[in-house]
Amino acid sequence: MTLWFATIGLTDRVVYRGVDQSWFDPGLVHLKTDPAGLYAIERNADFAAMKVGCVYDLNYDGEFGRRRGSNRLKAVRRATLVRC
Repeated sequence: MTLWFATIGLTDRVVYRGVDQSWFDPGLVHLKTDPAGLYAIERNADFAAMKVGCVYDLNYDGEFGRRRGSNRLKAVRRATLVRC
């Protein structure tokens, strides 16, 4: 079961609201989403194709153990367009 989470990761469905300008992280872009979450994505083709107001499935690395926090940074591996 653990290997499945490590390979597949976790996915959240969100509405992309733009770039969160309050963060600066070289090479990463922090996303504003609805519902709110701490998502960051590399500046790559997935990010370049994202459109504000569209619904995306954001796939990110899972975290294991008891100390998983809802306020942890989620490194997005893939953004899949659901609808626009």
